[in-house]
Amino acid sequence: MKRFDAYDSDLLVALASISAGYPFRGKIDALPSGDVAVIQMRNANPETGIDWEGLARVELPRESAKAFLRPGDVILSTRGGRNFPYYIEERDEQVVCSPHFFVICVRTDAILPQFLAWQMMQKPAQDYFAAGATGSYILNLKREVVENLPIAIPPLPQQQHIADLDLAVRGERAILTQLIDNRAAEMTAIAQELLAPAFQRPEQRAS
Repeated sequence: MKRFDAYDSDLLVALASISAGYPFRGKIDALPSGDVAVIQMRNANPETGIDWEGLARVELPRESAKAFLRPGDVILSTRGGRNFPYYIEERDEQVVCSPHFFVICVRTDAILPQFLAWQMMQKPAQDYFAAGATGSYILNLKREVVENLPIAIPPLPQQQHIADLDLAVRGERAILTQLIDNRAAEMTAIAQELLAPAFQRPEQRAS
């Protein structure tokens, strides 16, 4: 297993294996219902993460244990200029992702998968992906571009600290978003109660 000195760096391909998601043929939603959850582009949001409840559950045409995502994997969206990473945590179900994602599996203990996902979300990596994407209509990220992504490798304690901070930020953002949504719903209810009578017809007000 390759080792790294503090504040070293290397290309992603030296740190992790990179493969495409499950090779579905045809529409995923047309498959029979089953017990395998499928992450599609529509289920992934860089702000809120993966919408686990909204995943389609299907029966795979060709089941393979190699296709299932494992805790610690990072998936990277590859199409449409939305090249965002998502860290996969422990799940009580079998999960695959569509071929519009790359599956990145860290192969060294020198870098934490959570830290890798955080680093790939930051501006230097996002600018790199944007510059390397190809396609005249729908942008697409090729594997060799992802493989050659430069990765910084600080000491593990620093990686863990950054990963913990990122998790805290995501939690705080979720709480604030919920508070904003609750306040917006409250204001909508107030507006409906206060203003609706003014828009009633005269005969309705008279009655």
